[in-house]
Amino acid sequence: MDIRRLEAFRKVYELGSFSKAGQGLFLSQPTISAHVLSLEQELGTQLFDRLGRTILPTQAGEILYRHVLQVFSALETARAEVELLQQKVAGELLIGGSTIPATYLLPERLAEFSRRYPDVRVRLTVGDSQDIIGAVARGELALGVVGLAVSDPELVFTPFIEDELSVLGSRKLPGLQALCDGGTPSIAVEDLRNWPWVMREHGSGTRKAFELALGAAGQDIRTLNTVIEARSHEAVVQCALHGLGLCVSSKLAVAPCMAKGNLIQVSVSGLTMQRSFHMVRHAKRHVFPAMRYFMDYLNTVAGA
Repeated sequence: MDIRRLEAFRKVYELGSFSKAGQGLFLSQPTISAHVLSLEQELGTQLFDRLGRTILPTQAGEILYRHVLQVFSALETARAEVELLQQKVAGELLIGGSTIPATYLLPERLAEFSRRYPDVRVRLTVGDSQDIIGAVARGELALGVVGLAVSDPELVFTPFIEDELSVLGSRKLPGLQALCDGGTPSIAVEDLRNWPWVMREHGSGTRKAFELALGAAGQDIRTLNTVIEARSHEAVVQCALHGLGLCVSSKLAVAPCMAKGNLIQVSVSGLTMQRSFHMVRHAKRHVFPAMRYFMDYLNTVAGA
């Protein structure tokens, strides 16, 4: 199969559009269509259903895409290893980060890594922990940095840095100011259900850690009064800042807000929330040089 045709097919699959695929590859739409048609003729089956302006992969297209990802991954690995023979770390590094690592951990580390290895091209995808873990499992990402680990024999989770979660609120939240007047506000764990909550979505590592901590304390997250559920950490913090409810966040992420006194840590007796951020990779995928160097760099920085 012609590699150019496979590349055109991959772009159409990922972007859901022949015209966008052409723009991404700097080719005309007719050229992209011709490449895909040639593949369909070669394989004797249709790869996409054209439903008006909507492009949907057929079952054959789904199967081919999985194998195309492996082909391009193998080519990238070969290129990186050949360049390594020349003492050159290069290639494309596809990594994903759940919200807090992608926002507060990875940017500084990626900046330093890029200065050390300028020939490595990094593409960072952001999602919740479950999104990133799923992308690694499907082979769409080489490496993920997430706030939880799951049991999956095909995935390798490596903890590399500890994180502390806290219950936080704003003085604008009715009732919290009165607790603050007596010093550090304190709430019994069984009384958490009496407060409104701004919660992260299902699939968030922060939410899962909170759920596990509540369970260890004999409480159920489903009994809490969740007034707002948000898919981003920043949205949760902003809602909490405006007094809509208590929230749970990594201290790493809210340190500036706490330093200014905009968010106050609430002590909860009987509740301990510690977690690790993990690197996750697919056990069956080759660890090419750029990825290996990046993982080693993260471990070195975390242990410093």
